[in-house]
Amino acid sequence: MGLEENQKRVLNEFRLSGSLSIADVARCVPLTYPAVTQIVKKLCELDYLEKERKKRKGPRGQPAMIFSISPKNIFVGIHVGRHRLEFVALGLTGNVLASLTKNIGFLQKQALKASSQQELDNFLSAEPLQSRHIVGIGISTPYFWEGWQSILPPTSKADQTWNSDIVISLFTFADDVEVTVENDGSSAALGELTFGTGASYKDFIYVNIGTLIGGGLVIDGTIRTGARGNTGAIGPFPVSHSTLSSSQDSARPFEHLLSRASLYALHKHAKHRGLEIELSTMDALWCEESIQVLNEWIEDCSAALAQFFIGAWSLIELEAIILDGALPRPVLNRIIDATQAHIQLYQTEGVITCDVKLGKLGSTARSIGAACLPVYRVLGPPPIKRLDE
Repeated sequence: MGLEENQKRVLNEFRLSGSLSIADVARCVPLTYPAVTQIVKKLCELDYLEKERKKRKGPRGQPAMIFSISPKNIFVGIHVGRHRLEFVALGLTGNVLASLTKNIGFLQKQALKASSQQELDNFLSAEPLQSRHIVGIGISTPYFWEGWQSILPPTSKADQTWNSDIVISLFTFADDVEVTVENDGSSAALGELTFGTGASYKDFIYVNIGTLIGGGLVIDGTIRTGARGNTGAIGPFPVSHSTLSSSQDSARPFEHLLSRASLYALHKHAKHRGLEIELSTMDALWCEESIQVLNEWIEDCSAALAQFFIGAWSLIELEAIILDGALPRPVLNRIIDATQAHIQLYQTEGVITCDVKLGKLGSTARSIGAACLPVYRVLGPPPIKRLDE
């Protein structure tokens, strides 16, 4: 069930601070002590809060009763991607109770249709999820699921109709559980806003480097998806042509950002050199040729990202740009450093820049973000934890 505004306000104090007494909450919200008492009681009845066994001893008077987030209510996230299915169950504090990943194969939609329900049933039967109440389920999926026909393998004409309604139809859900669907870039941004680096910023652009590249926009602590749900689809942003030897000549003045800043571009460049790149070994010692391929791609990718960042700053004043993705953390840090170096080479007069930060959720951002969709729907935007707190 949804909560009233004052109930959300009180619960958000617990989401932000952890264990609190009623007096602690009353000092933080514009409500009286009796009002907070009644709200905390109701939130305990709804299994959002629970009373801790130990009381807090004070300098005088009776020890204070302490309350904290209850583990009974959980939120489930499902990512239906081009390669795989991902499932995660979260508590309200962001603790992962269970997760499952099932590789399907790139754009293998029939295999996806055949296995989705069984994989969901297997996931929900996991022992850590027993005796818990699912408040809601969120699904993240690519806005253009069939991929970019200009660079990816063509699919059949029938596949062009693949959309969020078809994604929902992959599963059967209990009648009393509400399901929310959102594009994967905005979902990942919401996950970062709720439980990641973005929890400290009100205004940021989230960038996720995966098979392609996508992202989301957060303004005033709220995810912005746009009238048609495609805000933050940064892949088509126009950038200059790649200088990699694997790039193709084009008569057009620009190419898409995703053609340079994506795993697709990295694998394409490696294949051009007769090599295969595996994410699982990317942060280990490679042969000299592999290291050179990675270095060349990072340089080309970061130059394109610098152009996008400057374009974004020209339109929106931001507190941060948060970069994340499926790549190993050391590689992502290198991309951030190289991007910032390229920004210094461009003309930035007249724009206000901001820090470029590394996200916290990595490859789990889309499924965790999906689980945050019902959190957002039921409880409202997450509280912002300022950096100076």
